[in-house]
Amino acid sequence: MIREAENKDIEFLVKLASLPEVWGGNEEELREDFEQLINSEKDLVAAAEFSGKVVGFANIRLRTDYVAGTKSSPVAYLEGIAVLEEFRGKGIAKKLFEFCAQWAKEKGCTEFGSDCLLTNEASYAFHTALGFKDIERTVHFAKTI
Repeated sequence: MIREAENKDIEFLVKLASLPEVWGGNEEELREDFEQLINSEKDLVAAAEFSGKVVGFANIRLRTDYVAGTKSSPVAYLEGIAVLEEFRGKGIAKKLFEFCAQWAKEKGCTEFGSDCLLTNEASYAFHTALGFKDIERTVHFAKTI
């Protein structure tokens, strides 16, 4: 079952999001982030539940700033999606995305944006399987001064 995440799901969401292949980072900061996201009007956190256990999540945001390759506003933006390893390959991520897309349509969106690292081949394959088009590639730079 796919549903909107609730405050009771935050600990699971933090554990999954803190995995290096998802977002990584500080669990306390992620906990604060999820508390805000779940209660935000411009964000949706969807949860995939199986036998009473949350096994995945997706987070989308309504963006009004420019999103590469889009022409409308707001644009739904897939900020993150993850499914526990033992539940992958069962279509759960696709169902999470479809739930998010329906929410975005109800909010007036006609386009969806997303991104992934060039090295994340699984994410790239997932996006293209959903019909996302590769719009542009960028290289980020940093320098100590």
